[in-house]
Amino acid sequence: MSLQSFSPPRSTEVIPGVFICRASFAYDQLKVSDFEAENLFLPKNLERAIHKRQIEYLLGRLCIKQCFQGFGVEPMIVAMGEDRSPVWPDSWVGSISHSKGQVVAVLSSKENYSGLGIDLEALIDNPSSALQTQICCDSMELIELQTALSINEQEALTLIFSSKESLYKLIFPRYRRFFGFQAAKVQYSIEKGLEAVLVQHLNDEFPENRAWPVRWQRLDETTLETFLIEPARSED
Repeated sequence: MSLQSFSPPRSTEVIPGVFICRASFAYDQLKVSDFEAENLFLPKNLERAIHKRQIEYLLGRLCIKQCFQGFGVEPMIVAMGEDRSPVWPDSWVGSISHSKGQVVAVLSSKENYSGLGIDLEALIDNPSSALQTQICCDSMELIELQTALSINEQEALTLIFSSKESLYKLIFPRYRRFFGFQAAKVQYSIEKGLEAVLVQHLNDEFPENRAWPVRWQRLDETTLETFLIEPARSED
């Protein structure tokens, strides 16, 4: 089966100035060569990767290509950096994620947004104490979120994990340094809704207590999605 038979996904403007594109497909029904017609090729460091990883990469780039077309511009190359994160073209910001046969990508102009972060996550099978300690910044983060949203432990821990992954994707292109799960907290309040909040000072742009609203949804019984945006500041 080829891309022609499954037809490339289309992008939509999910919020003003941000295009999103989704693809869902059985990886074993696509070949790397199917993407050549779309002028999409693997980077050198993925030429020997497992087939699933290769198709995830290519589908992600295909979704980004569709987002560029949503803006009515010629699609640009989104290379893979040495750390394997996307290298976004000048004047553009975006994010890509994949999980269990689903791929999603978002794209915007830096004129409108300083950063985007999106994450697809399969529900964590075994929310063990060790995993909770690794993901949560303190012992109350999980309990408080469960209570506030009336969700079970499995969903709450996955939501915390995914929100922090989205936050990392939003911050990293500008911060360019690793920071762990302990640097942020996911919390809910009636006044502000769900937020990802830094509990550590990263730098002057990303100080302690800086917060971002978290948009989230269940895509199906086993997968949830989180999405963070940061509107451009007037001085950017």
